[in-house]
Amino acid sequence: MLSLSLNAQINELPEEESFHLQDIFNNAAVSGNVRNYFMNTINSRDLKDYYSNATGAAVGFTTGNYYGFQLGVKWSFVYKSFGSDLDRVDAVMGKNAKWEYELYNILDKGNFRDLNRLEELFIRYRFGKSYIEYGKFETEFTPLLNKSDGRMMPFVHRGGWAHLNFNSKHKVNLGWLNGVSPRATTQWFAVDEALGLFNNGFQPNGEKANYHNFYPSSGVGIINYNLRKENLQLNFYDYYQDKIMNTIWAEVAYKLTDFSFGIQYVYQNPFSYSEDLAYINRYVQPGENGQVLSSQLGWEQAGLKLAFAYTHAFDSGRFLFPKELGRDRFFTSISRSRLEGMGNVDVFVFKTEYRLPGDDFNIGVEMQQVRGAKVGDFEFNKYNVDESFQVNSNLSYQARGFLEGLSFDILWVYRKNQNQTDAKSIFNRSNYNQLNFVTNFSF
Repeated sequence: MLSLSLNAQINELPEEESFHLQDIFNNAAVSGNVRNYFMNTINSRDLKDYYSNATGAAVGFTTGNYYGFQLGVKWSFVYKSFGSDLDRVDAVMGKNAKWEYELYNILDKGNFRDLNRLEELFIRYRFGKSYIEYGKFETEFTPLLNKSDGRMMPFVHRGGWAHLNFNSKHKVNLGWLNGVSPRATTQWFAVDEALGLFNNGFQPNGEKANYHNFYPSSGVGIINYNLRKENLQLNFYDYYQDKIMNTIWAEVAYKLTDFSFGIQYVYQNPFSYSEDLAYINRYVQPGENGQVLSSQLGWEQAGLKLAFAYTHAFDSGRFLFPKELGRDRFFTSISRSRLEGMGNVDVFVFKTEYRLPGDDFNIGVEMQQVRGAKVGDFEFNKYNVDESFQVNSNLSYQARGFLEGLSFDILWVYRKNQNQTDAKSIFNRSNYNQLNFVTNFSF
């Protein structure tokens, strides 16, 4: 009787659901985008103009969830569909295109066809609203390490990342990045190899800087704490660049009815490793403490946004962060104009934006004035730029219905130096008009 009873109980138990490897792929997600980018830079006077049209696509594949684990991969390519000869040098300056080359691979100029990149290859573990991942991936947004997808190939990073979402109010991001594929490139580099790949600029004494391959840095560590509570938002970031410097970024934003206010403060502290290097081989000089205070006051009502932003970089040192890793996002940072490399300057920006009813069309204008930058005064001017005035005009459209996923963006940039207008000071740097027309289809 006992045996019969046990057998009956066993037979009544529901069959255990079996899991097959195939299920991981049956529940997978495919995403990506097709992108076309037309850029035309019109330089002033007799300086040569350039234009180019780049076409490309990116396709990503993420497996289904298996006990919290996921695998992901993403691949992208780009090629030049038409345009002017970007290698043709200007008769006055003896240099060729700059901005248009950034649509392709600036480290392999002249190659417009064989341009592809493995952008992502990661393993991720999800628990609740949090996750941990390792490999090549797009990081969570930070004001210094970010995608910055204003070209064809955005920034992507390699390492480990933890996104901890405790509840709707508190979030923490922890990351250690040891590799990067910079924007407008197709190769992957270790952090120590990436530092200095691009323009090294000048040292404070006016000598040309040469710090590429002089810092055996093992990577960049990031700690971020985010608090959202009613109308208040607080963000704290700490960026630890091994053997180079530490950067603290604190940001507070508050919204009250139609008004909003934000303030950002940054403080940088160099490490002692630079002291053992020759002067021209230092990324940052001992005693340089970059400090920046940025603020913004905004107003919004019925689709109309107005904002005024002001940034002051102190004379305690240049604000530095490798261009190979990302782009700074101060309140006054706009397309074609960033603060990196500067100190003892003031930046003013007025922004206006209007979104038409239906959220399909968006029109925006940004006007920026940079004051205090002096050509030839390298102490606070890494790239020897002049005071400038710039206007960015933007029009974007998001399609609906049958064409859902299709978008168009037009960006017109006008930039002018305030003092120096010789060919060396302006060619591909200032005193130009630039048209950017981007078509995206995301799926």
